[in-house]
Amino acid sequence: MSLDLDGDLFDIATSLAGLLGAPVTIEDRDTIVIAFSGGDQDVDDARISTILGRQVPLRYREAIAATGVFDRLRSSDDVITVDLPAEEMVARAVVAVRDEGVLVGSIWAAIPGGPSPAQAETLVAAAPVVARRLRAERDLADRGRRERTHLVTTLLAGGDAADEVAADHTMTGQWVAVSIRGPEAVRRAVGPLSLHLSAVAPAAMCAGIDRGILGVLAADSARRILDDFLRRFGGGDQLVVGLGTAAEAGNLAESRLVADQVAEALGRRGRTGEVAALEDVFADVLVDRLDGFLKRHGGSSPLARLREHDRLHESGLVDAVRAFLDAGEVSTAAMALTVHPNTVRNRLRRAREACGVDVGDPATRLALMVDLRSRR
Repeated sequence: MSLDLDGDLFDIATSLAGLLGAPVTIEDRDTIVIAFSGGDQDVDDARISTILGRQVPLRYREAIAATGVFDRLRSSDDVITVDLPAEEMVARAVVAVRDEGVLVGSIWAAIPGGPSPAQAETLVAAAPVVARRLRAERDLADRGRRERTHLVTTLLAGGDAADEVAADHTMTGQWVAVSIRGPEAVRRAVGPLSLHLSAVAPAAMCAGIDRGILGVLAADSARRILDDFLRRFGGGDQLVVGLGTAAEAGNLAESRLVADQVAEALGRRGRTGEVAALEDVFADVLVDRLDGFLKRHGGSSPLARLREHDRLHESGLVDAVRAFLDAGEVSTAAMALTVHPNTVRNRLRRAREACGVDVGDPATRLALMVDLRSRR
């Protein structure tokens, strides 16, 4: 049996598995699975969960990393054996895949007891074949990525061009824009999310942009699909996902704006690993939208007068007002401040008399609550 030189990466993985007599996965340099051999080859839970999640789960990745294999792959072209019986993993033989000297991925084969010399030789010979196929598929993927980016950004811009894209792709019913943000993990999430959507929602689209990922999903299933993705993706707990308002596919410009605002609200408050719509974070988005106004004109706010009085007299007015607004009544506010209720009453009276800030006035109360919340 010879290695399949004409097929795609899945064909190469399957034919390589036949040559080795062992299950094979091909991963990129971020341990995201890009191909695996077919057939009944579920040798252990590590392989099953890796294939299902399209990435080595964190538990196994940390155990593998502790062996130093990832450091060795960066500099060695030898076949490396990873044996972790404590993790109930069948031993893995792994070899680096390089394109013009640059590490682009690796081939993993589950071989009990480690590879024989013949198996190691087969793995080494397969590495350049995989590298060439990776380069070809990367070029194809780049073209596809550019096309997806164009389609997604056109849809989310709205107008006649968006109507044409929606009609060309038969996008009927209600859709939502999706905005995904995060640190390093968001860069790694584009490929896995594209694969996930292709499997569970082929009509959906996503594309990487400078600030994160933008997507368009059917409104009735977007939250469920993205919740599932965050659970499966190895960096899902570092991402925030904002859902826009539902609209027809050719009219998603407002939905995109809302999705960005929801994602920003989640990110500013450290609520990573969440999928949220506007109704979930309405108060936070509202405060954020007022943030620019407060930065420009905050010196005129009731809170500014209280802060100035505290600066001059160390009067504790801001703390008393904050505690009262949080609690809704004097006794609970006093408990939070560990003072007598009369102390809170006296400070609220002083705020009214010395600063003209009356917490009994609904509009003043609202202004204070918004300003205080924006500073947290």
